[in-house]
Amino acid sequence: MERNIMKSHDSDAPDAPRDAGASRRQFLVLGGGTLGALGLSATGLPSASAAPAKGTPAASSRTVTPRGLRAAAMTDPVGIDVPRPTLSWELALPAGAAPVAEPVRQKAYQIQVATSSQAFDHGRPDLWDSGRVTGADTFAIPYGGKPVPARTRAYWRVRVWDEHAGASAWSTPALWETGLLDAEDWTARWIGNSQWEQPYGITAPLTAPQTARYVQITVSDLGRPASALDDTVNWKPQLQISEITVLDSARPGVDLARGAAVTANDSLTVPGQWAPEYLTDGKLTSREAPYGYQSTVRGDTDISDDPVTLTLDLGASVSFDSVVVYQRWDAPSQWGMTPDYPRSLTVSVADDPAGPFTLAGTVKKDDKPYPPSSMHQAPAALPLFAKDFSVEGAVDRARLYISAAGIHAASVNGRAATSAVLEPPNTNALVEIPYATYDVTDLLHTGANTVGVEIGNGIWDIFNTLDNPSRYIKATAAFGPPRLIAQLEIRYKGGRTQTVATDSSWLTTLGPTTFSNWYGGEDFDARRVQHGWDRPGADRGSWDKASAAGPPAPGTALVGRTAPPVQIVDVHPAVAVTSPSDGVYVIDFGVNSAGWQQLRMRGPAGTTVKMLPGEKLTAAGAVDQSTTGTPIYDSYVMAGTGEEIWQPRFVYHGFRYVEVQGLPAAPALADAKTLVLRTANAAAGSFTSSDTLLNSIHTIIDRSVQSNMYSVFTDCPHREKLGWLDQTGLALGAATRTYDIEAYGRKLVRDMVQAQAADGMVPTTAPEIALFAGAYRYDANWGGSVVLVPWALYRAYGDLPTLRSTYPAMKRYLAYLTGLTTGNLLDGGLGDWETVETTTTPTMLVQSYAYRRLAGTLATIAGVLGEKADARRYQALADAITTAFNAAYFNASGATYATGSQTANALALDAGFVPAAHRDAVLSTLIASVRAAGNHLGTGEVGLPAALRVLADAGRHDVIWDIASQTTYPSYGHMVATGSTSLAESWGGMGTSSSQNHWMLGALEEWFTAGLGGITQTPGSVAFGDLSIAPAVVGDLTSVDSTYRTPQGTVGSSWKRSGTSLALTASVPPNTTATLSVPLAPAGGSHAEVTAPAGAALLRRDTATAVYRIGTGTWRFTARPR
Repeated sequence: MERNIMKSHDSDAPDAPRDAGASRRQFLVLGGGTLGALGLSATGLPSASAAPAKGTPAASSRTVTPRGLRAAAMTDPVGIDVPRPTLSWELALPAGAAPVAEPVRQKAYQIQVATSSQAFDHGRPDLWDSGRVTGADTFAIPYGGKPVPARTRAYWRVRVWDEHAGASAWSTPALWETGLLDAEDWTARWIGNSQWEQPYGITAPLTAPQTARYVQITVSDLGRPASALDDTVNWKPQLQISEITVLDSARPGVDLARGAAVTANDSLTVPGQWAPEYLTDGKLTSREAPYGYQSTVRGDTDISDDPVTLTLDLGASVSFDSVVVYQRWDAPSQWGMTPDYPRSLTVSVADDPAGPFTLAGTVKKDDKPYPPSSMHQAPAALPLFAKDFSVEGAVDRARLYISAAGIHAASVNGRAATSAVLEPPNTNALVEIPYATYDVTDLLHTGANTVGVEIGNGIWDIFNTLDNPSRYIKATAAFGPPRLIAQLEIRYKGGRTQTVATDSSWLTTLGPTTFSNWYGGEDFDARRVQHGWDRPGADRGSWDKASAAGPPAPGTALVGRTAPPVQIVDVHPAVAVTSPSDGVYVIDFGVNSAGWQQLRMRGPAGTTVKMLPGEKLTAAGAVDQSTTGTPIYDSYVMAGTGEEIWQPRFVYHGFRYVEVQGLPAAPALADAKTLVLRTANAAAGSFTSSDTLLNSIHTIIDRSVQSNMYSVFTDCPHREKLGWLDQTGLALGAATRTYDIEAYGRKLVRDMVQAQAADGMVPTTAPEIALFAGAYRYDANWGGSVVLVPWALYRAYGDLPTLRSTYPAMKRYLAYLTGLTTGNLLDGGLGDWETVETTTTPTMLVQSYAYRRLAGTLATIAGVLGEKADARRYQALADAITTAFNAAYFNASGATYATGSQTANALALDAGFVPAAHRDAVLSTLIASVRAAGNHLGTGEVGLPAALRVLADAGRHDVIWDIASQTTYPSYGHMVATGSTSLAESWGGMGTSSSQNHWMLGALEEWFTAGLGGITQTPGSVAFGDLSIAPAVVGDLTSVDSTYRTPQGTVGSSWKRSGTSLALTASVPPNTTATLSVPLAPAGGSHAEVTAPAGAALLRRDTATAVYRIGTGTWRFTARPR
């Protein structure tokens, strides 16, 4: 199918076919919908469509109307920096329009873009007028007008022509607004708090004050280098130190080693960058040259047999009581670790360079605090920043552009600048950090005003301190201190502008948040609250000036918004309060979710309340943190001023229960609630049925999808909070069937590409905050998401730009995998993770499945992109993998693969390994194994979606129904029956110590709308332009009601069975074609009589189904025995 869009001459997106040789799959073909309002829309949009331009034909009574306009896959996005955003819309018929036999289709469109909505009234769009463009596509249309400058609101509208040649009315104008597009647009500078900007050093504890001329540092053990643990090529241990200081407490501020001569027994000198003399040049930083001292590369981190010695000549005998060695604290590795630091060292002194040297101090390998990546000292609290300014005149609009190294919470005149939380999103901050654009027009007033910002650590700086040495941490990441960049731009009526930008004139102090660990929790001391600190007139006499600071990393770029923000989307009230022991209260919120616990309390000043979140309870009724990591807790110190309400701001938790310690009295139910957080992706689908178990399974899967839909798709909202790519690549349909993730998906792909290594490897997590090794870092079913997710976005949303831009990364990844193969088979990896089959599946089989799947998908993608030679090459590779796979694993006589496990046979069928003549036999083997297991699947997260796809492709929805109906282990129903309120990581559910809020086993979710609802697209379709509605009526289900919002509009499928009659209703949006299959078995099969509405064209009929071609509208069919 060729992409039927005539592009304007200045569009930079080339034509390419929509699809070529797409997968035969109809089940688990990913879909999506339209983003709803995110609180980001600007005010002042016209409430009615602008009048048609002169000469426009009047709209006919059947003319479709464009609506649901989106730019960059978002509704009215503000602060984007995409130069040519894609434009999309839906089509709607007039209210009450009857269904029509032929689809109501768009034949052409016209887009106009202007810098004001009033320009449309005068027929003068100043940015772009596409003219009439022949084409049916309503999605992913590249903007083809003049470049939209920074800080500019672009209004746009569209009208369409249908098959009757009548033009529609113009749509209500929508908009997008650009942010700051180039570095030159920023006048703001990064700032920090001087206490947080202090360098981190290793202080060697001396046995006593010393007096000597010569100080010798002997290093016998090195911290690991910046490379991956199993990177044998780049694993190059060496010592790197930025500075050594010698101090005397009697002479504060004096570095006795400044300018001292340094002699090293080993040095890898690079003039201007690395040399022993740079150890005493007074420069404690190592981000810019000269960096400091480095040794030669050693064979191992243990260098006790040949230690490095550094001897400082202080010039004269002096007294001192402290020696501090500064590692590269401000130049962490890509995983936020301090590389090449001295892990074990001694300090010796002498009055003669020849010695003898006397031991004066020792730092051992396990002494605390560690370097910043694990544990370090920190100031008493996180920083606040504030800036007073004056507004003089009538404000037209005001925008706050803001980002942080960490998490920012901004206010203007004491009022929150946004409803978004936990910003900026999690990215590879060494490459880019998103900035937010907030419309703060209504927060300003004439006269004195104040901008206030509090910064938290977030995932940017994860560490413990000596005061909090054991809070739970999954991944240590010390990328640097919290920093802020903000630029408030005010445009007055009349055109005058004013900018308030971060610089050293801003004031800063330490606030009330005394500890924040992304995993382990947050502490807040309400006695430290400075009321009104972010309002005009506040007393900031004790505050300091902000410190000028560099960007988070030398190459860090600031980028605009790419996806909806995280917001509060729901509130769960407390449903029970118990007291398992004196003074301990456990609050039950009824369901397991992710977000913030909010507690209202009273008590004397200094009362410390400790809150422990968890998913389970112990036998004694206390919170059990065995599934979440431990200890995780928040603490709140009361101010004693009456009623106090608090929730965390810079961390979040996954929990059902919160154990509260330290309250003077038991909390009431009304005193506690859960504020549910997730990325504000709009709802895209719905499902309900007559079966309460199915409805419950749908609910727990959806809850786990929501609980992990943060700025990255995490695996769990507590123990790891990492962007594991397995569920993203293997179970994405569980998300796309319920939420519109078009923009969000682009952000996920961007993270994957940025995480790709130079050799083409894509790690198991993206962004790669945590460094894993071996199979936990290298698995093709994880890393293959860089191929599968862009392909899924293309099939679901028609997102050709993402497919095209990611194609080079896909090719590099497949080449990387090819280099690891033996005889066209790939080994390694984690296997079928979380399988409970007693018959094992070879890891080489599981990895080779991924390898074949990626090669075949890439061949199809190459065809779509017009890369014909690549398509042939990748298809040949897929064929070669198939040949090798079958030679290694296929047992034709037994109609089985390898060990005969469910996973082995499901993967072979799913990837197309099975020869056509044997496919039915292998499928029968798979089904027989399910039946033999009591209608249970024991597959893990790789085998599960494959098995469901295979069964659905074969029309064996009865088998899937039987699997879904089980309540014994292992099954979804077992989780529901044993009390799970969200999907667990493992089939054992509440009976295990695994996470109780994982979505990786959520593949069944798509079957609810794609199988039972029957809403899919045909194999050659893109963006659901050609629908197939074929509901499965199975088991004792009596009704199903499902919807799915596609880029074309909402598709509906509902059916109800009453005795031997079946009523089926299908809704088809404009601009699509649809094939509807009416199941006949419930109504007597070949003896069934179908009542079809006028206009439905019967295509074929057999004993199982009657298949109709239907057009736009809502269609109602009935089937009953003759």
